Amino acid sequence: MITFLIKQKRIEKKLSITELARLSGVSKSFISRIESKERIPGVEVLCYLALALECQVSDLYEFNL
Repeated sequence: MITFLIKQKRIEKKLSITELARLSGVSKSFISRIESKERIPGVEVLCYLALALECQVSDLYEFNL
């Protein structure tokens, strides 16, 4: 699930929600809502988060083939 992987990557990078918000330009409240599964980010937000987390957008998806 996207929301879990975003939180997992943030924790791996030892970033707080505030730090991720600053690096990505996405508001703290929106990141919090993503991580609590209240919101699903769109492609643009995923791109900003991936840049801030120094990963590929595809890293934020879990594929079950």
